[in-house]
Amino acid sequence: MYLFFVRHFNDIDHTVPVVWKMHKENYPVAVYCMNPRYDISEDYRLRFLQQLGVTVNYLHNEFDQNRGRLHKLLSTLTHASYGREKRLASLKPGTADASSRLLITFFALLGTLFYKITRLLYYNKTWAHSILVQTGAQAICFDYVMPRRYVVSSFLKAAREMCIPTVSLPHGVMLYTNKNSKPKSTRRRRRAKFARFDYILVPNRLRKELLLEAGIPENKIFVLGSARYCKEWLQQNSRILPRSLGAAQSDSGKLKVVFMQSKPQCRIDLQRMATTFDVLAHLADIQTMVKPHTRSGDHNRQLDESHLLDASTILTAELCEWADVLLVVGSSVVTEALMQGKPALYLKYLHKNTTLFEELGACWLITDEVELQRALRKLHKDKQDLPYGEKNVAAYLKEVVYGGSSNKDVLGSYLQFIVACGSRPRQKVITPASVCAGKRQAG
Repeated sequence: MYLFFVRHFNDIDHTVPVVWKMHKENYPVAVYCMNPRYDISEDYRLRFLQQLGVTVNYLHNEFDQNRGRLHKLLSTLTHASYGREKRLASLKPGTADASSRLLITFFALLGTLFYKITRLLYYNKTWAHSILVQTGAQAICFDYVMPRRYVVSSFLKAAREMCIPTVSLPHGVMLYTNKNSKPKSTRRRRRAKFARFDYILVPNRLRKELLLEAGIPENKIFVLGSARYCKEWLQQNSRILPRSLGAAQSDSGKLKVVFMQSKPQCRIDLQRMATTFDVLAHLADIQTMVKPHTRSGDHNRQLDESHLLDASTILTAELCEWADVLLVVGSSVVTEALMQGKPALYLKYLHKNTTLFEELGACWLITDEVELQRALRKLHKDKQDLPYGEKNVAAYLKEVVYGGSSNKDVLGSYLQFIVACGSRPRQKVITPASVCAGKRQAG
């Protein structure tokens, strides 16, 4: 059995394609959510896997050994607190007053406190060891998660003792080309995050170079491309995507624009962001939706004051389908837009970082608000009138989606690597040659 542990919306985006591919090829897989706060019942990707027959469940529900009354009490209190938080947050999403937000925060903290106590008392290495034995785990896969989070450390300790390989899968795509893209992104933090995993799979060379600089051994790192943005998964995801946008969300004759926000901590100029919102709100013949970043917490109050359409409840993939044009700062969603042949406007002036799509000329570089207005008016007349060419886009997609190899079988590469990991002793380091050998054996 190959086990995949998930925790948030973003890592599920990049993990589900790999699980789907492995299940499709008849490999035994299971997905367990480590995060009791995440609602797996509302995740269409996890529901899709369940419909295919894949085991998908909360880790603590699937392997709850019920170690007595205290364990049961703490588990009940954890789920009750998180449940209360969710109910309060769903009453008036994005518009709760100060007292309501305080109450939501209180129940979130209370649930986390009970969970941490339960984890400390019960979810240790022995517990993880029993799970690996019960499932007959051949390899265990996490996203780029800190080992101290949830129960990751317990599984890493147990897997090491049992000689079961541990694999770290991407939960995003590295596109920043400057070293200090955000304050917390330090070498020490990266070493703490990745050093304990046996193998780290990365979409592109940028992430590999960053990890090498942090002191991670090169024989642990493998460039395989992007599972989320490869053509095979985009086509499948389009078939299962629940859609909420219809004709009612489109004003006839207007240019449909989606602004994909980046995390504020990625050196974003929030003051100019507010100015940009104001510019977009007053453009005639332009209909703009704004999608706050999924890991930025409560979406920016600037959006509430801008009178632009808040797309926080609409799935990113559907927004990419709906849009005529995408506006990005550092978001990897530019990749999906380019895969679909949609115009991508890069608002360079809104942050202090540099990006790969900027350096490869695979987007329309916008340097100020005036240039943004001109570009959108131009695209309203002709959506194909772009200042960048197909060769630039192809060079970007080759690097980011296919890991440096044109039209690579991305999902096949992930599958073969994980299977190769599970079929070899942990002490033996996997090399590109041995992975190829694994492919021949599997074939």
